Amino acid sequence: MKQKAHFFKIGLFVTGAMSLALAAVIILGAGKWFEKKILVETYFSESVQGLEVGAPVRLRGVHVGRVEAIKLAREEYRIPLDMSGGMFPTKGLVIVRMSIRPSIAAYFPEIEEDKLMAMAVDAGFRFRLGSQGITGVLYIESEFLDPERYPPMTLAWKPNTPYIPSAPSTISELGADLRSITRQFEKIELDKIVSDLDVMITSVTQLVKHIESDQIITEAKHLIGELRGAVQETRHVLDNPHLRQALTDSAAAMQDFRKASADLSHTTKDVRQAMAQLPDVMVRLRKSMRGVDSFIMSKGESVDDLLDSLRSVSDELKYLTKSVEQYPSQVLFGEAPPKTHSVKR
Repeated sequence: MKQKAHFFKIGLFVTGAMSLALAAVIILGAGKWFEKKILVETYFSESVQGLEVGAPVRLRGVHVGRVEAIKLAREEYRIPLDMSGGMFPTKGLVIVRMSIRPSIAAYFPEIEEDKLMAMAVDAGFRFRLGSQGITGVLYIESEFLDPERYPPMTLAWKPNTPYIPSAPSTISELGADLRSITRQFEKIELDKIVSDLDVMITSVTQLVKHIESDQIITEAKHLIGELRGAVQETRHVLDNPHLRQALTDSAAAMQDFRKASADLSHTTKDVRQAMAQLPDVMVRLRKSMRGVDSFIMSKGESVDDLLDSLRSVSDELKYLTKSVEQYPSQVLFGEAPPKTHSVKR
């Protein structure tokens, strides 16, 4: 009886532990189960080898969603072929449907999801395949590209979820560029280029063989002789004594010019000093003129008498000068002048 009770306790403990674990899983995972998601789809015309359901969707390297489904377009929409025109509307396109967290559009809650996606597409929002290192595992990388370089596809059906255009992966673009370069090389006529190069080399070789070496040596000797003559003429000019004397005179003239420049600098310095003292001289001259004016104004009557006396003396001197000119003997011998003549005073 005791052994059965022991087993019952063990079973009860295991059942409780499993119940707690299940409850923890439900509580912790309920957020993801009931989280609202935005479903979008895109189409790739290249191989998606290495891309699996559940692969991450990243925006600038940040995880924002996951891949929900990977299908061929003709299986999803079952569009019949246009056999009359030989058209394949799907052209082997691969549909990749993804779920995106709505939190990336939380800054625009007033805008509907479809309109928001259309605005993002117009701004250049595109999906492209990305590779995780050298393992070959792919993921979806979303980024904003040039909308004119990567325009949206023209679809022959209506997508079930909002459509986001795709852009070629970096590896795909690199392969396309290499194929383009290869095609350009194929267009180049290498055989013709090699043939023309061979003809040119042959022509140059024949030209070198037909050059007259004796003529070249003669012309070289003639050129060397002309160079020697030019050197001798140059030496003759340099040995001319007149040229040396002219150089000596030029050196002396330059020394005189430097000396004159130094004297001129000293003279200019003296003139500058005199000009600096000129304002003081003008001030003293003005003071002297004001003193003379004051003296004349204070001694006006004395100055007038002095001027009258000076005029009288001047008249007497004029009279004496005329007498000497007319009667010089009177000055030497003291004789009186004739009475018939009178001196006007």
